[in-house]
Amino acid sequence: MYFNRHEFGAVVDLVRGVASAYDPGEYGDGVEVRIEAPAPTFLRDIFGADPASAHIAVTKPGGEVAFPFHVRLVSDQGGDAGRRVPRRPGWASSNSAGLAFIMQKARPDGAFDWVDLVAGTIEALTALRTDAPDTGWRATVDRTVFRAYW
Repeated sequence: MYFNRHEFGAVVDLVRGVASAYDPGEYGDGVEVRIEAPAPTFLRDIFGADPASAHIAVTKPGGEVAFPFHVRLVSDQGGDAGRRVPRRPGWASSNSAGLAFIMQKARPDGAFDWVDLVAGTIEALTALRTDAPDTGWRATVDRTVFRAYW
């Protein structure tokens, strides 16, 4: 689905729907909602800018829905992307093995704030792709998540 970055109610509904299904995904490792910023402008593309996306782990292995919610940031800034995004109350960031993550945290018994989860994710992508227009953002569901556990 395509959406305007300032009108993301449909994305919140999508995340809420994935969570309420408690879907373990195709491989049992959970389901992600991927949000993609529009492709880089022609000039940025020439100089090697990559598209930016965020992968929200809505369900965990077995379909569990629980804090913290991890959001993997994929951009041309690699693991440093986690340090370049704005700090939000109740959120943390991490550079783990060159991958950037932001996490929405709360008490285990806390109510889920889907609006804050989506807004924080879009805010992070906006910080990584400052030239991204308001229109042309995309959200998809990925049920083929495979996570390696050490």
